[in-house]
Amino acid sequence: MNLKNFQNHISSTILNRGKEYYYNGAVNVLEEEEDGVWCAEVEGSEVYSVEVELSAGCEIDSYTCDCPHEADVCKHIVAVFYELKDKVKIIKLKPEKKGKKQALSFNELLETISFAELKQFVSQHAQNDKNLKNQFELYFAHKDEHFDIEKKYSDLLKKAIRSSMSQGYVDYYSAGELSMKADSFLNKAQEAFGNHNFKEASIIARVVLKQLVEEVIPSADDSNGNIGDTIFNAVQLLASVAESGSCNRELKEDLYDFFAKALVDDTYFDYGDFGESCFEIFRNLAVQLNRPEMFLAFSNLAVRDPGEETSEDYKTEFFILQTLLFFQETGNVQEAEKLIRQNMHIVEIRQNVVDNAINRQSYEEAKELIREGIDLADKRQHPGTVFNWQKTLLDIACLEGDIPMQRQLNLHFAFDRGFNIEYYEGWKKTFTQAEWETEFRLLVGSIIAEVEQQAEKNLNNHWWSKNRTILNQLAPVYVQEKQWNKLYQLVESYPSLDVLLSYMKYLAKDYQVQLTELICPALVLAGDKADSRSSYSQIASHMQNIIKLMPESKNKILETAQILRAKYPRRPAMHDELKKVR
Repeated sequence: MNLKNFQNHISSTILNRGKEYYYNGAVNVLEEEEDGVWCAEVEGSEVYSVEVELSAGCEIDSYTCDCPHEADVCKHIVAVFYELKDKVKIIKLKPEKKGKKQALSFNELLETISFAELKQFVSQHAQNDKNLKNQFELYFAHKDEHFDIEKKYSDLLKKAIRSSMSQGYVDYYSAGELSMKADSFLNKAQEAFGNHNFKEASIIARVVLKQLVEEVIPSADDSNGNIGDTIFNAVQLLASVAESGSCNRELKEDLYDFFAKALVDDTYFDYGDFGESCFEIFRNLAVQLNRPEMFLAFSNLAVRDPGEETSEDYKTEFFILQTLLFFQETGNVQEAEKLIRQNMHIVEIRQNVVDNAINRQSYEEAKELIREGIDLADKRQHPGTVFNWQKTLLDIACLEGDIPMQRQLNLHFAFDRGFNIEYYEGWKKTFTQAEWETEFRLLVGSIIAEVEQQAEKNLNNHWWSKNRTILNQLAPVYVQEKQWNKLYQLVESYPSLDVLLSYMKYLAKDYQVQLTELICPALVLAGDKADSRSSYSQIASHMQNIIKLMPESKNKILETAQILRAKYPRRPAMHDELKKVR
């Protein structure tokens, strides 16, 4: 077995998996450690080490991999074979005899061949080699104005799809190979686009888009996203054609008609964002060509009665927004305003109206629109939308100088989803220093009172802790206010290892001794619960970090490490890791 023929000696399953690793760049390192001995690192579920020994003629003498695979050859080794095939210059299996004249290079040989000989060669081999014939015809397609490029690429892609399918399904590995074949077509299309051959670029991209969406994506395992990426690239190329000022109207008309027919197939909208992206190109062309009929007919057909709640809301709203954009882009103000009035339940539309009101400084109008939007969002149970509307209310309060509203909203946002420093500081800035001292005491009191109420409800809940809850609520506040004494009291009331490690950086300067007394028992408890080398290593790492941050704790931490070693004499992995603590 050598680097030329190894594919013939390995099962197709392992070969395909190895090829997939190779294509995805899983071979991170490949170096010749010594003459003929190549070492590589291959990234899989872990990073595995592969060694391959080659001899003259690139014969594969031996190979090893430290993965747990039990077969003779694993996918990691195959990936390295492919990488070696690229990297190593293949030498002849039989060394040339001394004194033998060097053969002509390909270009030198080409120079010696007459036109007639070359023509005869192409003619003869094209009869027996369909791939050569196809490549030749496609390369010189521009020489024949009657050549049907669309049919040729369509036939080639259909053939590739058939060869990739098994019982009507494209599996994970075949999907990658199929996308590579389709990408090679798109490379031709991109080249044609670069040469301003918009017709060929458009035809190839349309063939790839239509066949992959309509025939492949519903019946393929595209979990690696290769086919989806290829479809996206085809759509992007068609968008470039549609937007090009150099592309003639006739070709854009053809592209417009293509989308009008293709998008009727729901598959474009049911898998990924292909349909939405194509529809945006469709709208762009409708504007450019001043052909609203098919676009509006399609859009109206897709839109239900405004306000009706179904699982298709997102899709419906998309078509309404695209129609609105069309009216705005074509200057049809009357229809645009009518559509806006009918669809104020759509957040994007209401947001635009609110923004316009704010720009006109019609703040009361904007606030009324927002309050209605919040009611709609509450009914739909869309808390994210409510949050965004409230943020806009805060912006308006700042523009109006409405201090009470600024305080209310900033305070809400500061504690609504965890602790938010930005909104906390925004709330604090609305008070004078004297006012703030009183307000801060009230804040702390209200948080403690609220936790006390929760404690009554959780009397029989052994998983709930009042001290931990108060710490979670108040510790970030004390950090922000630099009230280290209050913070230490909270930490002391709930001295778990994670809490101590989290707040150690704030308290180390003033509370080294006290923290050390709390941390050492917490480390022993963590050691009691640890049951793997990784958990032992984590404890050792914590110890090192504690010593670095609190040098005075070193002796106590080393004593704690010794306590754990003595407590668990039959845990060699724990001993190994704790020896690293110095």
